[in-house]
Amino acid sequence: MKKTLLLLALAAVAVAAAGCKPAGDGQGQEIEIRLAPIHEVEVNIAESFPEQIFVYIKGGLADGCTTFNTVETERSGTTIDITVTTQRPRDAICIQVYGFFEQNEALGSQFTSGQTYTVNVNDATTSFEYP
Repeated sequence: MKKTLLLLALAAVAVAAAGCKPAGDGQGQEIEIRLAPIHEVEVNIAESFPEQIFVYIKGGLADGCTTFNTVETERSGTTIDITVTTQRPRDAICIQVYGFFEQNEALGSQFTSGQTYTVNVNDATTSFEYP
């Protein structure tokens, strides 16, 4: 019984250690960049003068090799487009565990009082009114 448990524990450690193993020799590995799946978007207004706007983003990581990559923000009038990407080695053999990342993006304070703004984060949309 103890021997079986020990073998199971060693197997679990080996699987965890191999969580992200590149196929082949790992030299010159190509990286895939993809839009991150977005689970939550929340606009927060910091109590400062002038008020500062921050966007909290919670997104998904498809497997053990996928990591957060970048956040890019563009603003046009009352619309703010935020693109969030993840990265992973192409053809990597990875542990199939879905994970999450959290990111806070500062939008600054150059907004018009009483105006409603739309925030698009990949496929998620929310809005806020600047005080």
